[in-house]
Amino acid sequence: MWKLLSFFARFYTPGKFIRFIRGTGRRLHFLPKLMTIFYCMQDKDTPKFVKLALMGALGYVILPLDLVSDAFIGIGWLDDAAVVAAALRLAGTYVKPEHLEKVRRMFPFANV
Repeated sequence: MWKLLSFFARFYTPGKFIRFIRGTGRRLHFLPKLMTIFYCMQDKDTPKFVKLALMGALGYVILPLDLVSDAFIGIGWLDDAAVVAAALRLAGTYVKPEHLEKVRRMFPFANV
């Protein structure tokens, strides 16, 4: 499992993530959850193994070729949403109120 996370983490960089958000990301319903992952990953208190998992999740979402191609309208983002949900579940207690507050400021009507 860690090899798989490490593989997808290679596709994550802050620059790639920003480009993704500017392009495709705005159309995603789970964008607030992606931003929660991003803020949790940036936190110095988040353990390295959790950061690796979060980087893997972001890398998977950024990567255009994954289990179900994002080109398939309607179902193409389901695998990405599942990866994001799993990453947030793993991060659990490391997601701080400050992370959620930053996301709420960006997306006032989002459910985070």
